[in-house]
Amino acid sequence: MQDDKDAQVRSDLRAEIQVLEENYLTLHNYLLGAECDSLEMVGTLKVFKDGLDRISAHILTFYTLKGQRTKITWEQLLSNIGNALETLRSSRNTNPRIAIKAALSMSEPNAEEVMHYLASLKKSLQ
Repeated sequence: MQDDKDAQVRSDLRAEIQVLEENYLTLHNYLLGAECDSLEMVGTLKVFKDGLDRISAHILTFYTLKGQRTKITWEQLLSNIGNALETLRSSRNTNPRIAIKAALSMSEPNAEEVMHYLASLKKSLQ
């Protein structure tokens, strides 16, 4: 029974990371200058945050099933993204590109570092 739960958590976590990687790539390309609809990018940022929240829960569950303790180190990133989303929601004149860039880069660890960690984790779960 424990092995089934472990396998399911691993599978769910890999799938969530894959989706998160795709959303991050979209955001990253937008920040590099790709022409995209601003509202769509705000939506992608929201989906990215929601995915990162789910991944955090999966990681905590996975380590709990293993009898190990862990800590999610990217709470500041989640907070920054939440603040950016709120700013973008309340101000029609805010440039989404600037807010998204600030949200993803002004935390420790930043989004790129978190994505590297999650890519390594995904690889180790196979």
